Amino acid sequence: MLIKTFIIIPARSGSKGIPDKNIKLLAGKPLIAWTAQAIQAAQLENALAILSTDSIRYADVGREVGLFVPFIRPTDYAQDTTSALTVIEHALQWFHQTYHYYPEQVMLLQPTSPFRSATIIRQALAMLQTFQADSVIGCKAIHRDLSTLFKCDDGFLRPLNTEVTTQTRRQDIAPLLTPNGAMYVCKTSVIQEKRSLYAERTLPLIMDEIMSLDIDTETDWAIAEAFVQATLAG
Repeated sequence: MLIKTFIIIPARSGSKGIPDKNIKLLAGKPLIAWTAQAIQAAQLENALAILSTDSIRYADVGREVGLFVPFIRPTDYAQDTTSALTVIEHALQWFHQTYHYYPEQVMLLQPTSPFRSATIIRQALAMLQTFQADSVIGCKAIHRDLSTLFKCDDGFLRPLNTEVTTQTRRQDIAPLLTPNGAMYVCKTSVIQEKRSLYAERTLPLIMDEIMSLDIDTETDWAIAEAFVQATLAG
């Protein structure tokens, strides 16, 4: 059986904002477990999910929560400046060396988005196929337009768009979309040809504020804990 969907969960050690963030316990479970359980619940066919980490300790935790950890990522590929594309290309190299072919599509699921659901995982793959897209990117809506976005180079607010009147009413604004970091899926051929996850035919998968939460700071962690506690209490 050929593997169609190659899922990569990147979990680099050395987080500065929240030490050992990717294995820190959220509601009694390591952070990476939330993504692992969403993948398991999605019950995907012809899919392989791996944990890509530079840490033996993280690898052990990954295996404990049911993830396949086929390699320890070299330090050169686990720096603060290492891009998601570099992580994907390294994992694809391992895949090809192991199976002697490439998967049809690659999905990147960052463990810092613990509330991304199994339904969203399946929906992203369905969108890629149904609309013959090159990639699907998780996004959240920003209820602002360019007239309400400013720069402050000289100490004063300067609108990015000076050709229209600044809008202040939410109802008058067509929302912008921004990637939320929770979902990336792209055809392997596009990654190899364009060296980008943002292909010409990229669809947005709009997710709500909770599923879009990307834990990067202690404040983000507190929000995640509060949400879990509220959900359990409800």
